[in-house]
Amino acid sequence: MNSFKRCKRLIPVLILAPTLLFGFDFPGYMTMHGKVIDADTLEPIEGAVVYALWRKCRPGIGCRSCGIGPVKEVLTDAEGEWKITGPRGNNDPGYLRSIIGYLIPWIESPSIGYYKPGYYPYSSRYVSGDFSAFAYVDETRDIEGIVLTRMGDTEEQVKQYMEQWEKDRLKTLVPVKDPERKLRELDFDFRYPENVQRVYIPYDHSSYERYVVIGLKRAVTPEEKREARGLGINGFYPNARQPLLSKALECQYEIKGRRHNDAQE
Repeated sequence: MNSFKRCKRLIPVLILAPTLLFGFDFPGYMTMHGKVIDADTLEPIEGAVVYALWRKCRPGIGCRSCGIGPVKEVLTDAEGEWKITGPRGNNDPGYLRSIIGYLIPWIESPSIGYYKPGYYPYSSRYVSGDFSAFAYVDETRDIEGIVLTRMGDTEEQVKQYMEQWEKDRLKTLVPVKDPERKLRELDFDFRYPENVQRVYIPYDHSSYERYVVIGLKRAVTPEEKREARGLGINGFYPNARQPLLSKALECQYEIKGRRHNDAQE
């Protein structure tokens, strides 16, 4: 009888222990997915590198101290599709988990990156011409549509976008029915129509699991290609766990006496 009682007392401990160690999100795995396309032609891009990078953190003096944690990467298929499964992570571990963090670090939510030789790295320039879009449905607020983030193709458009963002801190939603199907089938022009809505979208882990379309801007002229190469080489620092990104960046270096992209200039 005493053994049975001790076992009953151990059950809550066994249930809570993984939660304490892994940051209140055990088992804490999610699948991120989407599509990468050309920002101008809206055609799928095959062979783009998509990577998810997590940071491991411990308590520090005044702030947390973080380093590189798990890294996962994939190549987009012929339809531009990709999928990565990994830990949800935790950006707000709380007091108890922070204390335990001195012994076992917690993992933050991932950052997602996109790269394809011949294109500008995603969101690498002030005037970029690239975009992101995801489906959003909130039945309680009667909201359904595609949340489009497209800062602009000119300095004036980007300036207007930033002024609006500083003013209300809201997202721009294009009202459409069945938004995820439209994104998957590319039945959308990724432009702002007249009837957009400015909406508040709360941040949570479900944000990472929404189907997202990323539009990359192609570098066309010799000057643009040189600029894109520089942004790619200087903006990424792949480690040994990122062979796909390392290989993509190596395409910027000389191959048989000529640069990979110079052969197309």
